[in-house]
Amino acid sequence: MPDQSAMALGLAESLLGNGLSRALIRSYVRTKSRGRSMLENTFLSYCGEDGKLSLGEKTRTMPLQALLELGRFTFGVGRKEFKDFLKDTTSRRGIVNVLSGMAEYGVTRPQVLGAPFLVVWNYTNACNLRCKHCYQSAGKPTPDELTTGECLDVIDQFHDNYVVTIAFSGGEPLLRKDFYEVARYATEREIFVSMATNGTLLTKRNLSRLADSGVGYLQISLDAADPKVHDAFRGAPGCWAKTVQGIENAVEDGRFYTSIATTITRDNYSEFRSMLELSKKLKVRRLLIYNFIPTGRGEEIMRLDIPPQDREELMRQEFSGLSKGFEVMTTAPQFARVCIMESETGPISLAHVGSVPGASGRIRALAQYVGGCGAGRMYCAMQPDGTVTPCVFMPIPVGNIRNDKFIDIWRKSRVMHGLRSRDKLWGHCAVCSYKQVCGGCRARAWAYFRDLNAPDVGCIFNKEYWDKCREAADHTVTLPTKHEVELKQLA
Repeated sequence: MPDQSAMALGLAESLLGNGLSRALIRSYVRTKSRGRSMLENTFLSYCGEDGKLSLGEKTRTMPLQALLELGRFTFGVGRKEFKDFLKDTTSRRGIVNVLSGMAEYGVTRPQVLGAPFLVVWNYTNACNLRCKHCYQSAGKPTPDELTTGECLDVIDQFHDNYVVTIAFSGGEPLLRKDFYEVARYATEREIFVSMATNGTLLTKRNLSRLADSGVGYLQISLDAADPKVHDAFRGAPGCWAKTVQGIENAVEDGRFYTSIATTITRDNYSEFRSMLELSKKLKVRRLLIYNFIPTGRGEEIMRLDIPPQDREELMRQEFSGLSKGFEVMTTAPQFARVCIMESETGPISLAHVGSVPGASGRIRALAQYVGGCGAGRMYCAMQPDGTVTPCVFMPIPVGNIRNDKFIDIWRKSRVMHGLRSRDKLWGHCAVCSYKQVCGGCRARAWAYFRDLNAPDVGCIFNKEYWDKCREAADHTVTLPTKHEVELKQLA
């Protein structure tokens, strides 16, 4: 019997990937009416919320509405459920982004988006902690950080190109006085706003201001259930208590999706189960485990990176926690592969999108389009001075918004284009049957090999490369790589 999930996806590819559909969608994306693209207006018309459109505009949306209805039927989604989904601003903007990518690049595995779904914006270099692993080497603000006016202009560019989410990070975003103003403006421009913070400044007053500014998601860094372990890692005695108090304040406020973020190294590897229990006790909604990437200040503690066999076991524990109903996520792209290997019907990670409990065959099949590592394909990062990089852990400048339009950087960067194809990967990443759902962490490849196509030595299937790295006296790779590329050639 044919795989119905594969058949549905094949039909969807035919519907959306053919030249006629791509040209139609492209024209709807580029044509603006009443401050929105005609593609978004089509969704609103489909939902019956297009009262401001003229009769001619409504008529123009009909061909694409028919395509929407066919797609809905193909995936077996109820009409009311689909309309409710499209009425939600964040969901609607996300679909416009995905379809824009299909129009621009075709249907790809993994899918390239028309603009990043998520931009991690290191809003300031200022920080009140001195974390050992900080990719930003944060401390003092830099003199060339974007002005408030420049920040507002960037948000306008994000809005116009259907960036769905901004994750403000740092440094510590709350140390910059104009943060609330800029966050509020992003909310007004229909962008979902989240913030990564060390939690020490999350007083009840600050949380109220954050909620009023539209911040909907808080990611609070806590690296151990043991205060001494956390404080040593974060470089500030007593910060564990302040962070936990911040978490409790955020949960008590009730207006945020509150999560705990933990970066796992050899120093806190044994803390995972305790952190899972503490997360439940504190009543946060998610525990997010970060891949430790030796970049920035983290280069100084490269020796603390955990071996691939430990990471594999950690991901199994994460899957167990997820299976028991608590949302456990990780930035390790191998997690989707572990979910698939552990269960044919259980929960599955969809990378930057989140996780789906008890995923159906069709949802699980979508993992190959979501595709694990999304650097330069689904998301990117921006420095305090407007420099754009493919990932916060990948310090490769690909442009600066003071010199170029953001969308031009996204579309024209050779580095971004290189990350969107997995044809030149080497090591086990090149031949892995899970290549399209994972792809390996490209930031780790860069950190260890200075080669974006190199093996991810954090994966159990690339253990031979990890062992070779460990043999190097200074814990860096001295072996020649197949596709060595200099940073100046990539920029």
